[in-house]
Amino acid sequence: MINLIKNELKKIFKKKVLYVILIVTLGVCVLSNILNKKFQDIGAIYNDEEKDMYEESLEYAIESGDKEYEIECRSFLQAAKLAENYEKGSWQEYIISDRIQPIIGDMLKSQSDIEAYETYEVKYNEIIKRLEANDWKVFANEELENINALLESSPEDNLLKIQKQVVEWRLEKDIPYGISDLNKYLDSWTSAKIMEQEFKEKNNLSHSEKLEEEQNIETIKLCEYAIENKINSNIIIRGNPDLEFNLSYSAKSLLLEAVETYQFFIIIAVVIIAGTIISEEFNKGTIKLLLVRPYKRTQILLSKFITCIIILLLSIISVIVMQTIVGGITFGFESYKDPTLIYDFGTNTLKEVSLISYLGISTLAIMPKFILLMTLAFAISTILLNSPMAIAIPLLGIMAESIINQLVLIYPKARFLIYFVTPNWDLNMYLFGSSPTFENITLPFSICICLPYFIVMMVLSIYSFKKRNIKNI
Repeated sequence: MINLIKNELKKIFKKKVLYVILIVTLGVCVLSNILNKKFQDIGAIYNDEEKDMYEESLEYAIESGDKEYEIECRSFLQAAKLAENYEKGSWQEYIISDRIQPIIGDMLKSQSDIEAYETYEVKYNEIIKRLEANDWKVFANEELENINALLESSPEDNLLKIQKQVVEWRLEKDIPYGISDLNKYLDSWTSAKIMEQEFKEKNNLSHSEKLEEEQNIETIKLCEYAIENKINSNIIIRGNPDLEFNLSYSAKSLLLEAVETYQFFIIIAVVIIAGTIISEEFNKGTIKLLLVRPYKRTQILLSKFITCIIILLLSIISVIVMQTIVGGITFGFESYKDPTLIYDFGTNTLKEVSLISYLGISTLAIMPKFILLMTLAFAISTILLNSPMAIAIPLLGIMAESIINQLVLIYPKARFLIYFVTPNWDLNMYLFGSSPTFENITLPFSICICLPYFIVMMVLSIYSFKKRNIKNI
């Protein structure tokens, strides 16, 4: 059996298509990392695109006589010009946007009222002096005083309590205003705490609402950990939508999602191999040379299937190694030292796991998807001896996956599709005690759905291969 597998691997590694897929995957990986790096560098409240837009809009507002919109455009452009004196994404830029821009708007509105204009002008000059003093804590302390004053009259106001906690964290942990991951954690924590209160007020949550609630809890805990430990980097995993589009990219954050990101290339590689490994032997007539050797047909078939498994594992390892190196070169290797945190819903606690452990667990959880698609290609190749069909059908299955899963989620009448493989083959939804994406399914249920599909395809492949007549080949 080992000799058969070695022989199969030698034949596969001579296939040029495998190297083409590898090169294309590497190219996409490099391009993806460069683009992620480029777009995350655009960290400014007043960016050039918005300035251009407001300049064009100002001309339109003047021509149309829309005074209110003209004031909005002018206030933005004046504030943006003032912000040019400071670093992009700095706390000064934030204060200009949050405090000064509204005052500029008020000044423009009150130009005919000298007394009102002078009042706003005094406020404007006071804030400018504070900016020049280069002490952001003055603004934070002022914000805290205002919140405490409001809490005296409304002591049960949860929103004010949340805002107070944020400002206290800001002062205690020395987190200046501006654009940074720590500020994004503060913003996400604020949003999640507000949502938490809404969930508490609801009765009989639907399944989708329960999933949102779980995600909300996870967001709160992860944000609190990052804030308390002053982690100014991306430590979020598992694609939490509350945070994934806000936090900066890092080599580690991209590595944690590498298998999912590049799964299409992994599937293409393994489907092409599995879809041709039998049919090509018959179409070229080389199957005769293999069958005359002292091996049973079942052994020959299983050696080819095991070879496909090896190619699958090598494809996954290649993607992980590729992203590790390219991500490290693009973003720096320092982020690999950051903690890998998961929220365990079973124990309601944050846990730190090793990078290798997480990659291993998450990859193992998605393996049923890869193996079922590979087995489908292998079965079609064996039964029909049609390589194009063996490759095309599994790829069509990938395209149909999102449609089928959406139907299960949206339409009650499509509930019967839960017995199909696509809603069950990605076991990542069960990791760390979280609720599955689809209602009333469990890990044993998903395994029991996927396993018969695999067994049936393998039994048909073995039966077909053993009964195949090769006299006319």
